Amino acid sequence: MSQHVKKACETRERLLKAAAETFAAHGYNRATLAVICQEAGANQAAANYHFGDKLGLYAEALRYAFAEAQREYPLPDMGEAPAEDRLRAYLATHCRRIFDTGAGSLFPRMFVKEMADPTEQLEYIFSEVIECERSALIDIVRELLGEQATEEDRALCRLSIIALFQFFNFSRAIREMAIRTKRHRPFNVDTVIEHTVRFALAGVREKQKEIRDRE
Repeated sequence: MSQHVKKACETRERLLKAAAETFAAHGYNRATLAVICQEAGANQAAANYHFGDKLGLYAEALRYAFAEAQREYPLPDMGEAPAEDRLRAYLATHCRRIFDTGAGSLFPRMFVKEMADPTEQLEYIFSEVIECERSALIDIVRELLGEQATEEDRALCRLSIIALFQFFNFSRAIREMAIRTKRHRPFNVDTVIEHTVRFALAGVREKQKEIRDRE
């Protein structure tokens, strides 16, 4: 690799890191290329060369942030493990990403900003970036609820499971304020995981009973 190519790759990586951190902190509309380039130690021409425009940089920053989350806290491939064990692993992975204080939390933080002020990249996030992990939850819920469950049963169950951990993501500002003002101690992530798993499984079992009673 030539020095020129190496330098270009390093610049691109710095821009991605700075962009992910800036978008996570401020969202797409409030973040500026000028600030991102300043944080990356690069000029705007370099950003345009590598990513085309701000929206192109945002799309790649989303992909970069998700890759960092997967690298720090990968969703384990549990093969033929029982669905309840796979659900536990799924919840644990997402809780750990949300409560991380480093690169592992970049994507959850960007996701919150995107949901609060959606851009045209919202469909891209669901169709490409998180599709593999979304598919994992679809399979888990399908197995847990059985063949007699309707698509509405499955969809409501998935949404309820997601809500259990995403609440902690969307309430980040409130949690940080409570800790800062000493109104509440920080949650222990292992305690949060056990809590979400218990509630998720209790809800699933109640839904299983409801489906059986309909037959």
